[in-house]
Amino acid sequence: MYVCICHALNDKKVKAALDKGATNPASVFRHHQCQVKCGKCVPMMRSMAAEHQAVLAQQAACHPTPVPEPANADAVPAALPVYAVAAE
Repeated sequence: MYVCICHALNDKKVKAALDKGATNPASVFRHHQCQVKCGKCVPMMRSMAAEHQAVLAQQAACHPTPVPEPANADAVPAALPVYAVAAE
């Protein structure tokens, strides 16, 4: 099914962009290196993006990723508090 007639973006191409990290219509268009023209596809893309985000959230809730043990966990004595440092 075509979602965007102007750029010939079908649902498979939109889903591929969402799978690659797109979260809204603008990022779907950027993924495919184009810009919105008439805008009639935007509500459908928003709906698809929201549904995709809901599925990802549900999967994350069902299968939480384990928190890795710090690399220096054995070097810190148990009596001392452990502080985390942001990597940014």
